[in-house]
Amino acid sequence: MRSENNDWPVWDWPVRVIHWYFPVAIGFMWWSAEQGEMLWHSRVGYSVLVLTLTRLVWGFVGSYHARFASFLRGPKAVIAYLRGAPFSGVGHNPAGGWSALLLLIFVSTQAMSGLFASDDILFEGPLAYWAGDWSSRIGAWHEVNWTILSTLVVLHLLAISFYWFVKKEPLVSTMIRGRALGRSSAYKPVAGFWALAVGSIITLILWALVYWAPVAPSYY
Repeated sequence: MRSENNDWPVWDWPVRVIHWYFPVAIGFMWWSAEQGEMLWHSRVGYSVLVLTLTRLVWGFVGSYHARFASFLRGPKAVIAYLRGAPFSGVGHNPAGGWSALLLLIFVSTQAMSGLFASDDILFEGPLAYWAGDWSSRIGAWHEVNWTILSTLVVLHLLAISFYWFVKKEPLVSTMIRGRALGRSSAYKPVAGFWALAVGSIITLILWALVYWAPVAPSYY
């Protein structure tokens, strides 16, 4: 909702909390998988899935600058920006908007595939029984998706460094404070309570699916 007050944060607190949780959680999930701590790997994976789905829903019903419609622009705008066209708005630039969505898609795919994946040795996702013979293939895609996601994370960090040191745009502090280079938003943020409500509903659905999922018979 546009407001007479032009001093609202660009990024509301649900966007910022979810954004900063991802690097911590993804780093921990990589470490836990390497160390064979699959119980904790799964637990944190649940939280990543809940927050990713919450962010995707928030992209339709959340605050103005959190909505995909506010920052996903057409190919012409993206190409023009990459060729040096100035961007005077607040929020994601034309290229950054698609980068953010791409990361969300691959993070959600990573977490979702983990529910159905099996490596036929040490790990079986809580919903692997429903995947049947596809669980091994999903497990293989889980590995491939991780490679793609890792590459995207590295590119994301390189882009942040470029904007920080070359273009002098402190994107990190922007995502901490919610305001972009002293520029504020004219749109009043949607109450964060609704993000909590969305996350709670998704959590309950996920819990029900995992709790009542059939367990594959053991032959050992």
